[in-house]
Amino acid sequence: MKKIKICGMFDPKNIDTISQEDIDLMGFIFYPKSKRYVREDINKAVDNLPHHIKKVGVFVNATREEVIKLITQYHLDYVQLHGDESPEDCAYYKEKGIKVIKAFSIGQVTDLEKVAPYSNYCDLFIFDTPTSDYGGSGLSFDWDVLKHYRQDTPYLLSGGLGLHNIESALLLRDDRLIGFDLNSKLENDQHHKDITLVRELVKNIREYERI
Repeated sequence: MKKIKICGMFDPKNIDTISQEDIDLMGFIFYPKSKRYVREDINKAVDNLPHHIKKVGVFVNATREEVIKLITQYHLDYVQLHGDESPEDCAYYKEKGIKVIKAFSIGQVTDLEKVAPYSNYCDLFIFDTPTSDYGGSGLSFDWDVLKHYRQDTPYLLSGGLGLHNIESALLLRDDRLIGFDLNSKLENDQHHKDITLVRELVKNIREYERI
């Protein structure tokens, strides 16, 4: 079964609601410039997550001290590094027993060349659409580029995934594609996740897998 990651969660009530769905990972963005930045204490909501939902902290060029502090505070299962972090940064967390996800912007085949040095230090990659900043674009990239991916590290597909294109994403044939990272296409205009959209998308994924 494909992993479903719902990212950009920051509101306690919204966290509680979405956690009732059949998802596998939930992402919390600790990047102050993000519209989905965790500005308030969400400890209680995070602590109440069902045990099967893995908690992912998303960081952009944060200090190691800041990352470790938030891992401890929220009992994070993964760190997702979404900035210019080095393979050495990934190795640092890996050596501490922390699972590491590294996100890469993939727009053309040559973008895949930067991935190889990270392979030994990451549990997962995220392949996302290039933007002028470090946030998501809400747009998809040309998935044909991924035919040139040569590493063994599994990855989540990201970038503008929603009800309009999830069926096409499910048709991609790559054993290393283990799931989907979902965010902006499931939101209302306050950046809260719309339970109706989430429920429908999760249903589409799970029903496809039963075919």
